[in-house]
Amino acid sequence: MPKFITVKKAEHEQQQATRYLKNSLVQSSALIGLISLILGYGGVIYLFFKDRPMTELLTHSLVLLCAGLALGVSQGAYQHYLFKSHPECFSDRMRRTELRLSGQVKKMKKIGDPVRVEHAGRWAVPYLYFLGWAGFIGLVVLYTPKLNTFSSIFLLLAGFHNARFFYLKRLIKK
Repeated sequence: MPKFITVKKAEHEQQQATRYLKNSLVQSSALIGLISLILGYGGVIYLFFKDRPMTELLTHSLVLLCAGLALGVSQGAYQHYLFKSHPECFSDRMRRTELRLSGQVKKMKKIGDPVRVEHAGRWAVPYLYFLGWAGFIGLVVLYTPKLNTFSSIFLLLAGFHNARFFYLKRLIKK
């Protein structure tokens, strides 16, 4: 009998992790990615009407978009790894989100501390996130004189969120 309960608990955690992935990561990435794409290329169109060469604008915007795609795929791959090997992490986040939204703060205290994920490369994760943020800020600073700050930020965000959306959307379909 204990085996059956353990299997059911694992299935329930997997379902909660899938729900968290869908509700919190995939849907928000789709919305932010679409808005960022519209705003980023809106800034490029604005620069086009200010008599900037179209080939230069498209080249710079595609470089930013591809850099954002690379960052989004890398984070999506890490979240994919966490989803497959540690679904309890996303399940715990979903449980805490539901309790917070329903106003049951006392139950959150009973649950205890958030689930801490431990894996072989865990020590490198904060450094990789820092490297990603540094790359993001560096690209914005580098491409601001070539495009403008508005386009630089939103094209990077568009690439990042759209890549993460399409990468993580595959997990939900399976």
